[in-house]
Amino acid sequence: MKLLLAGKTARDNALKTIYNDNKNAIYSYVISNNGSKVEAKDVYQETIIAFYENVRDRKFNGERSAISTYIYAIAKFKWLNQLKKKGVINEFHQKLELPDDFVESPLTELIHKEQKGLVLDVLGQLGTTCKNLLVESIYHNKTMKEIVAETSFSNEQIARNKKYKCMKQLKKLIAENPHLVKILKFNG
Repeated sequence: MKLLLAGKTARDNALKTIYNDNKNAIYSYVISNNGSKVEAKDVYQETIIAFYENVRDRKFNGERSAISTYIYAIAKFKWLNQLKKKGVINEFHQKLELPDDFVESPLTELIHKEQKGLVLDVLGQLGTTCKNLLVESIYHNKTMKEIVAETSFSNEQIARNKKYKCMKQLKKLIAENPHLVKILKFNG
């Protein structure tokens, strides 16, 4: 734990060891729970970033649980959230399969447009890069590899780090504006 808070070289070596020691367990967990290798890699990268930030911010000091147990718990939480999002999105799209002769009322159409506009406004407050990154990764369910190929990110790790920071900004924005939760849940 001390090495994680030490100088750059010691920290990097400690993170590398922790990364390698826990990688197989996390990949196995994600893959055995309906995930792909790419999704396992994304979850694990986000997990290591969250782990390090928790150590740095003194939220984890290794006294209550082992590092591997803590990392596993973070990864499990992240993967379950991702599965939940995928399930919600799939259910939402299945519910959208309406008969060919279905016509929305003008009022319903107006409400949907207004809510979509509010969601886009919220994402717009994060900036164009964050907005595009979150829409592509969450709504369009694109992998980091696909996003890197379509954007100016130089590699997947930089894109993952940016997504993590954008998500933190979004959570902060939502915390500051609780009324947004209902809108985002409705559109989720």
